[in-house]
Amino acid sequence: MDGTKGIPRMRTAAKIVAEIKALDPDTEVTEFHIRKLAKDGTVPVVWAGRKALINLDDVLELMRLGTARPTEEAPPAVGGIRRIDPKL
Repeated sequence: MDGTKGIPRMRTAAKIVAEIKALDPDTEVTEFHIRKLAKDGTVPVVWAGRKALINLDDVLELMRLGTARPTEEAPPAVGGIRRIDPKL
């Protein structure tokens, strides 16, 4: 049994994008998107000092499965014309 099989492939956001580009040179995935996934908690992050390490396999699995499109909340309806008090 190989002892390194269970070791997660932890990378920074920049290195994850480099790995994805190596697999797919025409990818549209950006470093900003990977950082946003980490910040939103969509993918787990391990902090090593100030460096955020993300499991490459988790990101690839998320890309394979996809995510739900975020729903945008409509602004509250005003409900008609509002009265404006005249200035004296």
